[in-house]
Formats: sequence, C-alpha cells, structure tokens
Amino acid sequence: MKKRWFAVVLALMMALGLSGVRVLAQPATPPPQGEERRMTPERKEELRKKVELIWEQKLTEKLNLTEEEKVRVFPLLRQYEERKRALRQENRQLVRDLEGMIKANAPEKELKRSIRDLEENERKLQEMKEEGFHELAKILPIEKQARYIVFQAEFRREMHRLMREARHRERGPRTP
Repeated sequence: MKKRWFAVVLALMMALGLSGVRVLAQPATPPPQGEERRMTPERKEELRKKVELIWEQKLTEKLNLTEEEKVRVFPLLRQYEERKRALRQENRQLVRDLEGMIKANAPEKELKRSIRDLEENERKLQEMKEEGFHELAKILPIEKQARYIVFQAEFRREMHRLMREARHRERGPRTP
C-alpha cells in the first residue's frame, strides 16, 4: 500500500502539470505502520491544493512575477489546467475501455472508434496547451515566458527523478 500511495501522490502531481523544482524535495510522510491511508477524492484534492500553492510560490519566485502578473497568470493557468486534467481523465478512461475491448475481442470497428477518440483527445490536449501558452504570452514579457518554459521542464525532470527514487526506496537494495 505504501508503494501505491507514493505512486498516486507523484502521479497526481505530474497529472496536474504543476511546477516547482523543489516542491517534492522533502519526502512524503507515509501512513503509520500497519495503517493504510486511502487516496480518497478529498485527500487528492487536498494534496492538489497544497501542491498548487507551493507551485505558485515557486513560480512567482522564479519568474519574479509582479502582483498584476500574478492576478492574471494564476487564474489563467488554473483554468487551462482544469480543462487539461479533464481531458487526461477522459484519456485514462478511454484506455481502460480499450483494454476491456481487447480482452473481449471487440470488433475492429469498435477498436478503431476508440483509437480515433483517443487521438482526438490528444489533439485537443495539444491545442489546449498551445492556446494556454499563447494566452500566457499576452501577459508575460518574452524573458518571463522563457523562464516559464525552463521552469516547467525542470519540474518534469524533478518529478521523474523523484519517482525513480521512490521506486528504488520501495524495492529496497538489490542483492546480487
């Protein structure tokens, strides 16, 4: 359960697309020994809000955002993130449906339709990312846009690193 808890928290944060290079540098507190801690929707939302707050602080610092920029940037980013999150959730459901269809030996026509639906969602997701960045570009000067891009890339790298470390800790040291 501990491994699942760690994976869910990290996956949630990645799914959020939030940035904050050292947001997760502090280790997560696992549930007490013998006590399982379920990732309820309420708990996920609580974690999402905490990460979002830290992310906003780090982003403000890295981009040196003015109050005016913060008031315009964060609502915009939240709006696009919510829309992207919904599309990613749809994609996860479509993949689960596709897995079920494969197991059930669904007709080729149904498989093609599901694949087209996934492709369409991916296209919408990419368009939304581009649209969001173009809207952000209307608010931020070019240097801050560049800092934002670097900040996002650093966060993704940090998330991948933290996930690798979490997997390694959960597996324990390997014996030859």
